[in-house]
Amino acid sequence: MGDKIFHNLSGKTLVATPHAITKGIYHKSLIYMLSHTEEGAIGLIFNRLVNHIDLKSFFKIKNDEITTPVMVPIYLGGPVEHEKGFFLHSSDYNKNLLLDFQNDLAVSSNLEISEDIAFGKGPKNSLFIVGYTAWKPGQLEEELEKNLWLVMDCNKEFIFADNPESKWHNALKHLGIDEIHFSSQIGNA
Repeated sequence: MGDKIFHNLSGKTLVATPHAITKGIYHKSLIYMLSHTEEGAIGLIFNRLVNHIDLKSFFKIKNDEITTPVMVPIYLGGPVEHEKGFFLHSSDYNKNLLLDFQNDLAVSSNLEISEDIAFGKGPKNSLFIVGYTAWKPGQLEEELEKNLWLVMDCNKEFIFADNPESKWHNALKHLGIDEIHFSSQIGNA
């Protein structure tokens, strides 16, 4: 058997396959891939809304100019390191970026972006995500071979859509897949 070809999925979106992942955090999940190398992969689930937070109190922003709460949705990005928060946002904001992508998205993880969002000077679109998803070397490739994930190009409209509950269904429609007619019997030809 020959060597497998590595396909870098950084900047792509993983769509949980209907019927393959039937429970838990990955059921009907959409994951934006931050990094995918032969050493492993990291991504952020962007359709698991868990609550809303006040940016001013959460980040302890001390400024008398902001007198009312600045409520933003908080998403669960995965099961790893829930104490870490990230802003997945449009690339129109470019201060102190953690990651910058060619598909008009960026990731920040600092106090400055939360203050800028609170003051209305932040990115046009953003999601606050706690935790992330990680795969060991070869683990994601095995899951792809088992057809646990579909891969689609990044679509900012899905990422920043207002209704997180409809994001997964809309991604399937975008891929031309009807969940009802999708076979639970999966395999490779």
